[in-house]
Amino acid sequence: MSQEFVIGIDGGGTYCRAMLQDADGNILGTGDAGPANIMTNAPLALASIVCACENAIAHATTRVKHEIALTDVSVVAGLAGANIPKAKSSFLSLSHPFAHLDVISDLHAACLGAHKGADGVLVICGTGSAGTVYRNGRFTDKGGYGLTVGDNASAAWLGQSAVKYTLLAFDNIENKSVLFEKLLSHLSVNSPQQLIQMLSGFTADAYGKLAPIVITSADDGCEKSRGLLSEGAGYLIALTKALLNESEDTVVDNKNAALPVCMVGGLAHIYRPFLEDAFSRRLCNPHSDAQQGAIDFLRNNQCVELA
Repeated sequence: MSQEFVIGIDGGGTYCRAMLQDADGNILGTGDAGPANIMTNAPLALASIVCACENAIAHATTRVKHEIALTDVSVVAGLAGANIPKAKSSFLSLSHPFAHLDVISDLHAACLGAHKGADGVLVICGTGSAGTVYRNGRFTDKGGYGLTVGDNASAAWLGQSAVKYTLLAFDNIENKSVLFEKLLSHLSVNSPQQLIQMLSGFTADAYGKLAPIVITSADDGCEKSRGLLSEGAGYLIALTKALLNESEDTVVDNKNAALPVCMVGGLAHIYRPFLEDAFSRRLCNPHSDAQQGAIDFLRNNQCVELA
C-alpha cells in the first residue's frame, strides 16, 4: 500500500470533504463534493468521494512537482453509514480508482481527530446526529440510527420537526408562528395538501436544508423554534451523559469523569446557547477534524474495537 499521498475523507449526508497530504503530513490540497452516506446511496457516496479527491488533487497542482493520479493515492474515508456492517461491505465491493481504500465511521474519524487518538467523547450534530466514547482502544456508539427512527437534534430532525409543527398549525392544534410563516414562504405552499405533496420523496438531506428556517425564526424571537432548539439541546446533553456513564466499571472507577468532550458538526455552535451552563463549560475544542482523524487511523494502522 502506497502512502506517498494520503487523502482523508469526512463524508456525511449532505457533503463530503477531502484533505490530501504527502508522506510528511503536509497538507497539499482540499476538496468538497456531495453526499457520502453509504447507507442511503453507496454508488452516489463513491462518486462524491472520487469527485472530492479530484478536487483536492486539482487544488494541490501548484504545490507538487508532478501530477498526482487517483491511483497514486491511499484513501481512508470516515463515512456516515459505515457503522452498519452490511452497508460497509456493500460499499467496499464497489470498484474504485484508488491505490487503497479503507472505510471507518465518520463518527470514529471525528473522534480520533478531535482527541488526537486519545480517550474522549465525541458528539456530532450535522445532517444526522450520533455520539461515541473512545476508551482503552474501544469505541462505544450511541445514536446514529437515521431520521426515520432517530437522529434527534440533527438538522434533518429540526427540518422534519418544523414540518410536523406546520401541519399541526394548519389544523389549529398548534398556534401559528414566525416558523409557520417562514416555512410556507420558503416552500411556496399555502395548504397542508401542497405541503404533503412537496414532501413526498424528501430525504434526510432535504429535511436538513429546512433547519436554517428554524434557526432564523428563533433569532427572530419565535418561541416555537426556540423550543425545538431547546429540545434538541436536551437530547444532546442526555446523549453525552449516557456515553460518560456507559458501563458500571466506568462509574465505579470514575475514570470517565475527566474524559474530554467535544461537540462538532454544522449545528454544534447553534446549540451552545441552549445547553446547560455546567455542560457547556465541560466542552472542549477539537484538536483536528475528521479528515485528519481518518488519515491518522491509516498511518497509525490503528486497530479499534466497537463495543
